Amino acid sequence: MNGFRVEKILPVKKKGKIMKNKVLVVDDEKEIRDVLSKALTRIAGFYVDVAENADEALRKIEKEKFDLVLTDLKMPGMDGLQLLSEISKLDPDALTVMMTGHGTIDSALEAMKRGASDYLMKPLNLEEIIVRLQKVLDERRRFVRLRDFATQLEKANQELRRLDAMKSEFVSVASHELRTPLAAIKNAVQLLLSGRTGVINETQTKFLTMAERNINRLTNILNNLLSLSRIESGKMEMDFKELNLKEVIEFVINSLKLDADNKSIQIKRDISDSIPKVYGDSEKVEQILTNLIGNAIKFTPEGGKILITAKPFQTEGEIYKEMVSISIQDNGIGIPQEHLSQIFEKFHQVEGSLHRSTGGTGLGLAITKGLVEAHQGKIWVESELGKGSTFTFTLPISEGERREPSFRTILDREFKRAQEGFSHLTLFLIGVPNHEGRVDDTVLDQLEKTIKKCLCRKADILFKHKKERFIAALCETDLKGAQIIQERIEEEVKKFVPIGLDKALTIRVGRATYPDEALSKRELFGKAKENLRG
Repeated sequence: MNGFRVEKILPVKKKGKIMKNKVLVVDDEKEIRDVLSKALTRIAGFYVDVAENADEALRKIEKEKFDLVLTDLKMPGMDGLQLLSEISKLDPDALTVMMTGHGTIDSALEAMKRGASDYLMKPLNLEEIIVRLQKVLDERRRFVRLRDFATQLEKANQELRRLDAMKSEFVSVASHELRTPLAAIKNAVQLLLSGRTGVINETQTKFLTMAERNINRLTNILNNLLSLSRIESGKMEMDFKELNLKEVIEFVINSLKLDADNKSIQIKRDISDSIPKVYGDSEKVEQILTNLIGNAIKFTPEGGKILITAKPFQTEGEIYKEMVSISIQDNGIGIPQEHLSQIFEKFHQVEGSLHRSTGGTGLGLAITKGLVEAHQGKIWVESELGKGSTFTFTLPISEGERREPSFRTILDREFKRAQEGFSHLTLFLIGVPNHEGRVDDTVLDQLEKTIKKCLCRKADILFKHKKERFIAALCETDLKGAQIIQERIEEEVKKFVPIGLDKALTIRVGRATYPDEALSKRELFGKAKENLRG
């Protein structure tokens, strides 16, 4: 039989059921079409249709959906390779398998490049062809299941992100609204305790003092919840500037000196006068240090010691010139090894009588971690039970005119989040032309505020890169959303006339979206920069 080797053939089954896939056989030889149609129908259990040339095949594909197209390479008119290209345009999900008696390695590679799932050489072994077609279809089914699972997972992730955003918003609103009546209650209690409303007896003083203490505790809890919700939603306002780290550390130590003295705890420093200045928000850095040093005092027994060091960040013999590491080491009770990986999680508290007796909500270290990461730093802990703990975090070094947050660090972090969350990420680069030499930092600041109003989410990241004179934005949006944001930016800037200038600025916007247009950080930035240049 022309083009075939006939052997004993058994029906192909899966889980006891004959498969019912729709297959289109395309071949200019009627004998081959007939044999394949009968074999694939009777033995493999496929639904089979046939076409004698590529044009007829395309007409049938336009009217009906096929799971697989089995086509010859050499045919009059349009050949098999051209047919593969046309099929991919009409139905990208259709599987294609090429067969030929005159094939070469080059033609096989070209077929694969154009989307073919397999390549069969004539003369065809009917049993082999059925098994290989079944394998291609099985692989597609697995792929479809995985794709559907990934789609469901993405929908679930989006819903979780939506619920998490709602939770953060609720916590933020509730915390903010509760603080006002709580402040009024505190003022009333303090007024009573002061005696200005009349003399109170010892018992009344005792209960009012107890109420004041619990009001302060509740206020701290609300403040922590509010801080955490702002960090998680990206609403935490940051005021970056150059900081003298040694002065900040000394200020925090002095503010906690009374707590340390009450437990006879010595606080020592090992900070060189030559330690470089850091780039950060002074209030937030003070909060980080207060949380960590305060914890060290809390969990160190009376007569203990705390050592605070600051030095260029170094690991495995390599010095990172852009970062400073600050460590707070105590000789307290330590943390069990099984809790170290969870110590920075929300509401996590280490079991143990001393930990529980100190109270707390388990939010302090989660807030501290969020504040460190907002500075593009890292935080970690090393501890040994009964010997103490060392908490270390890093901050970026200030470099004069290059004090903007590290663009690469921010892009790396957000790109990783997009990959892990199966979400889109669009990078916008908004170029600021020289405008006759009059675009100074003040104008750049005004432009940044104008662009900020055009972004969709509070968690979208926007910052200036003064040295290269562009504004960058990272938004969790797809191509359609990115186009809308770009149009909004361009429209808003047309109406924006900076103070000190007599006309609106002309800007250029370059953008790229992961994973639609770029699959790596380098490709994402490169494409956005290329589009910026036009």
